[in-house]
Amino acid sequence: MEKQNIFYQFKSKRLWKDSVAIGFAIFGVVSAILGVLGVSFSEISDNVWIILLATIASLIFSYLAAVVWQWWNIKDNVTLKIRGINVTVRQGDIFKEKGWKVIGVDDNFSTSEDDMIISHSSLHGQLIKQLKQNGEIEAFKTAISKDSRDISLGCVKTYNDYILLALTRLNSDNEAHTDNTKYESTLRKMWQEIGRIYSGKPIYLPILGDGIIRFDGVSEKPSPFELLRCMLCTLKTSNIQLKAPITIVIYDRINEINFYNLKGFNTL
Repeated sequence: MEKQNIFYQFKSKRLWKDSVAIGFAIFGVVSAILGVLGVSFSEISDNVWIILLATIASLIFSYLAAVVWQWWNIKDNVTLKIRGINVTVRQGDIFKEKGWKVIGVDDNFSTSEDDMIISHSSLHGQLIKQLKQNGEIEAFKTAISKDSRDISLGCVKTYNDYILLALTRLNSDNEAHTDNTKYESTLRKMWQEIGRIYSGKPIYLPILGDGIIRFDGVSEKPSPFELLRCMLCTLKTSNIQLKAPITIVIYDRINEINFYNLKGFNTL
């Protein structure tokens, strides 16, 4: 797991911009309190330059205090309110969470233990490995094969507390592919499926698509932050009404996610 740099959030230009108004508010409150107490800079010195410098220093201190206060609230996680649903974004290991765990797989719901079909480094591969170590792999394969529905991207199958999501299609070389349009429609379908089966249990997801998936039709794969924004946007525009919290758990590349820049979703 990548070590999280909590100071990375200071790189958000929005954090520094939004803190201006709060800084002035802090300065105003402190000035009002000092005024009630009969304390002013003129009592310190009669020199107008010293008074001016003290005032500027106080404004700067108030501004920096606002920046630090805002940073402190999102330094290692952020919780948003989207459609009345609490959505938390933080670092963690999805396999250690207690609740529904969404794992992206191919639309064949492959259960092969061969690294040529399912990369052992992917979450799908790690799940297969864990089930094999726990002696559950045959039960898992049986459970998955019993569901004979026609599967399209975005559909899910469940096993114990796992939600397996048909996220990609495999080509003839067993490479997982999608594109921006399919990715967005897959997420919309996924939220509907989750709303159908979740039964009040908390829901945990990784940043879907941030593994070895190939995005067709683009010169550069979407960044983790762009994928995360798409997940939040499709949740916002879905019609689901969940009575359970959602947590997006990031294992690696955590320092590519600026939590403060996600705060705008609180207004959605």
